[in-house]
Amino acid sequence: MAGLKDFPKFGALSGLKILDSGSNIAGPLGGGLLAECGATVIHFEGPKKPDNQRGWYGYPQNHRNQLSMVADIKSEEGRKIFLDLIKWADIWVESSKGGQYDRLGLSDEVIWSVNPKIAIVHVSGYGQVGDPSYVTKASYDAVGQAFSGYMSLNGVNEALKINPYLSDFVCGLTTCWAMLACYVSTQLTGKGESVDVAQYEALARIMDGRMIQYATDGVSVPKTGNKDAQAALFSFYTCKDGRTIFIGMTGAEVCKRGFPIIGLPVPGTGDPDFPEGFTGWMIDTPVGQRMEKAMEAFVAERTMPEVEKAMIDAQIPCQRVYDLEDCLNDPHWNARGTIMEWDDPMMGHIKGLGLINKFKNNPSEIWRGAPLFGMDNRDILRDLGYSEEEVDDLYAKGIVNEFDLETTIKRYKLDQVIPHMAKKDK
Repeated sequence: MAGLKDFPKFGALSGLKILDSGSNIAGPLGGGLLAECGATVIHFEGPKKPDNQRGWYGYPQNHRNQLSMVADIKSEEGRKIFLDLIKWADIWVESSKGGQYDRLGLSDEVIWSVNPKIAIVHVSGYGQVGDPSYVTKASYDAVGQAFSGYMSLNGVNEALKINPYLSDFVCGLTTCWAMLACYVSTQLTGKGESVDVAQYEALARIMDGRMIQYATDGVSVPKTGNKDAQAALFSFYTCKDGRTIFIGMTGAEVCKRGFPIIGLPVPGTGDPDFPEGFTGWMIDTPVGQRMEKAMEAFVAERTMPEVEKAMIDAQIPCQRVYDLEDCLNDPHWNARGTIMEWDDPMMGHIKGLGLINKFKNNPSEIWRGAPLFGMDNRDILRDLGYSEEEVDDLYAKGIVNEFDLETTIKRYKLDQVIPHMAKKDK
């Protein structure tokens, strides 16, 4: 257990205080990443509604370094706890249907009356404003992928949903920088700021120039699967042994080195398709298709290791497709700490993804695993000035709640659904 004063000092964001009342991935991921950089993050949940990620692998991965506080904000006492934490926090982030907190009587203006300088981040599927029939709709990852148009760009015949949860995670990353931008604004102006993050817009934003291409010129990009939609020799190719590799043979020097390998003439040696200074061509042209056929024939006659060696020896950008075992065992992944081990209150000693973004002077850390539901209630309430008797009364009324490890295992049947937990009991 830990309280508001127990968070260790480390990282680029040491001292930053964040209250996160979001659920699932799209909102809470932002707080999770900042907690790894040293921010003090409290994950706030309702006593009858634990986060949907609890009881599965995602919660230990995305909520480490955080504190857990559980209280019912629909009750007078729970609302007071929530507002006490609003006074404490620099940033409050929530994720729900648009306008949910307004309907609870906790509008931005009410929040600023309690803490005038707090940065407020609202995360929802469709945003806080816009067509009223959309704003209050529920959303999940698949909804964001479908509504953003991103899904229509992927696949071959049918639209393709990208796993795992691309819309949720892109929204979480967008939330992360929105939280910091909102906080910086409060520091520069001395006045609270609020930002509206819509899940579908976060995903639409990474479609590059596809929307300009269609909205301005009416050009639709066909679904091309693992083939690049624009450039020739910039795609994934299937080798003789059925394994897949990406090869990017573009740029003047790369083409000079690479073309002889796949049976094409060196640019500038007489072939009109490939003049001096040739850097690449569009895939949907006769020249582009000539290039593609040469590469496809080359890889079809060779195993993936043979293709990989030929490309690496010629300094041609390439990468065979890794599965998770490859990632786990790769020396570079491990040398950078992309794979790490830590202790988790629910799962015990675990191995998973480590810390991204390597800070030189203020490195990030994993100082604790993701907390059990309500694990830090007593310490947080003590630091807010509540007596033991008052805390006991809150528990007795059901306004606060917690699950110990035994309750967690039983509630989520962890010994049946997570192999690691089943082995632990034997």
